[in-house]
Amino acid sequence: MTTQTSDHFSAFASLNRYFALSQTSKPTLQQAEEAAAQLYLIYGAASEEELLQKADSEIIEIYTETKNKIFNAAM
Repeated sequence: MTTQTSDHFSAFASLNRYFALSQTSKPTLQQAEEAAAQLYLIYGAASEEELLQKADSEIIEIYTETKNKIFNAAM
């Protein structure tokens, strides 16, 4: 699980904007999908599959809960 520090920061900033948007309006499904795609980058994985294969159970649980929150905001 290797990504650059700037990728982590960019992913965090994108998720922060998404959750700020979800406080004032309903995000679209596309916006939720894009936010979810950024989520695994925060954990240093290049893909969701990599995160699920290499991360410990606590990180996977937090990832899954956060991903569900992302999609619930768009529903």
